[in-house]
Amino acid sequence: MAIDQDELIHILTEQIGLTPYEARGYVAVLFHGPLSPKGVNQKSGIPRPRAYDVLNSLVGKGLLMEQPGKPSKYLAVDPAIGLKKLMEELEDRTNRQIKQQWGAVEELVSSLSGPYASTLEGETEENLVWVTRRDSAMIARYSEAIRNVDRSFIIATALTKATGKEILAAVKHALKKKKSFRAIRPIHSDWSKSELEMYEELINLGDDIRHLEYDGLSFAIFDERDVVIWLPPYPSTRTVWIKLPLLAEILLGYFESLWKRSEPALPLIEMFLQEKSP
Repeated sequence: MAIDQDELIHILTEQIGLTPYEARGYVAVLFHGPLSPKGVNQKSGIPRPRAYDVLNSLVGKGLLMEQPGKPSKYLAVDPAIGLKKLMEELEDRTNRQIKQQWGAVEELVSSLSGPYASTLEGETEENLVWVTRRDSAMIARYSEAIRNVDRSFIIATALTKATGKEILAAVKHALKKKKSFRAIRPIHSDWSKSELEMYEELINLGDDIRHLEYDGLSFAIFDERDVVIWLPPYPSTRTVWIKLPLLAEILLGYFESLWKRSEPALPLIEMFLQEKSP
């Protein structure tokens, strides 16, 4: 498939990671090479004093070959080899960097757990409302709250997708500690077999999950005291955490009214699993 040169330059900069000058120089040599630095300047518009540095950088990245001379000339390496090799090297560097960062994270977690715990101990009733705006922040705090629940946890959600593994693992952890869990949510046939099986396992561990085609407010209550509200539209990354027993009491009453309208989820899950069996 033919590709416009400007579009190719855009892809090379935005998706592959070349600088704008590198992308323009590479495309010029690819389409018109072999070229001297002067030729690259004429074909790409790169300032001539910069052309030498750009071409040397592209040679170093394995995208061009140099023919020494006066002047030197440059020819593109087969893109099937040059670009793929560039990505392999980038992947190796990225993996090494990520490994180093994970090591730093492990050290930081060990060092920062104490200060974090002390902030929780010092939390007062004046700290009524907290807000998370990123999905990762919500999942981390939500999972932690589930794992540390004292007595009970309830949730009513309009989310149609199955809950993520990290949160379900936290629920499983709390259930094994004999905590009380009740959930109202839609159960859908388009969930994967593994997702349905995870919910089946939680029910067998004691999680009381009921099905309801529900599109109202999504909320959770911890120990009849702490409230989590997901702000629409759903799925939402904006979450409000409120420590207010009176609000928890009001929402608990609403939850009980939804509970009466819902039905046990296990028969539905078993039916969907049977439909997915070969």
